[in-house]
This record gives sequence, C-alpha cells and structure tokens, in this order.
Amino acid sequence: MVDENELYKMIFEKRDDSKSLELLYERYESLLFNLAYKITQDAQSSEEVLQDVFMKIWNKKAIFNTGKGKLSTWLITLCRNKAIDVIRKKKIKGFPFNENFRGIQSESLPKSDLLNKEVSAEINKVISYLNKDQQKIIDLFYYQGLSQQRIANNLNTPLGTVKSQIRLSVQHLNNYLKKASRKESED
Repeated sequence: MVDENELYKMIFEKRDDSKSLELLYERYESLLFNLAYKITQDAQSSEEVLQDVFMKIWNKKAIFNTGKGKLSTWLITLCRNKAIDVIRKKKIKGFPFNENFRGIQSESLPKSDLLNKEVSAEINKVISYLNKDQQKIIDLFYYQGLSQQRIANNLNTPLGTVKSQIRLSVQHLNNYLKKASRKESED
C-alpha cells in the first residue's frame, strides 16, 4: 500500500497521474463527504465540496506541504473550509448546538456513504475526552462551520476566549492522537 505522502507526490511529480488521484479519492472520499455533509446538511452540496477539493488538487491550486503535517489533516481542512464557503454562499444558517452532542453519529449520515465505523468510533472516542465546553466548540466550529466570531456571539463569550478554546481543544486532540499512535507503534 502506498504511503499517503508518496501518493500525493505521485500526483504532482507524474504529470496527469489520474490513477494516483483516483487512489487518493478512494481513500478519503467517504470521510470527506461525510464531513461536508455534517456541515452542509445537504448531499448535493457535499458532492460539490468533494469535487471541488479534488479538482483543486488536480489543477494544482491546493498544494500540500509534507513538512507541515499529515495529508489527511490537510484534506480535512480543505473540505471543511470549502463546506463553510458553500454554507456562506447559500446563506444557510448553522444549527444550534445539541447539548447531547456525541460526535459523528452514523444514523445522521447518508446510508449510502457511512463513515468507516472504526474511524467514526475513533473520532467520537477522542472527542469524548474533551470537556463539554470543548466539545461544544468543536461541534460549532468544525461540524457546523460557524465562524469564531459567530460562536462568540452565540455563546456570549469573548472572541479571544473562543479562539483559545479552539486552539486548546485541538491541542488536546492532537496530544491524544500522538499518544495513541505511539502506543500502537510500541505494540
């Protein structure tokens, strides 16, 4: 199996390497579609987001820097940003925070494109380690695509506090994932 960074290099080093792009698409299509769907709440918009993300890669309008992180994180960021753009363009309002938020629930996703149960379970497990305020911030920012300013307004919290909570939540998630990754490599 080709490493994700090698796969990305193959797309850019080999001119018009559609096979590598297909493989990248197959690996991440479900995850990215479901993230877009969670944000847009619309299958057609989610398809458009997915298409735009991969067209940006194919047309070399989005360039991944291997020194700055993982390809999967970069793809998720591209997808999230595009989904938020779609919401703003269509002027779709975000949904209020669900106090019983439990991460990605497979029953809320389209049956034809469910996230891999293992990935969904891992995401939910990691998010469950955050406190309720951090879970709320992750839901509003990453799943509902609200801007930091809008979150601050909705929660009646200073913007600086919202930014700090997002940063802290992401740091906690990264630390957990790093520990889990080290533990797996030791086993």
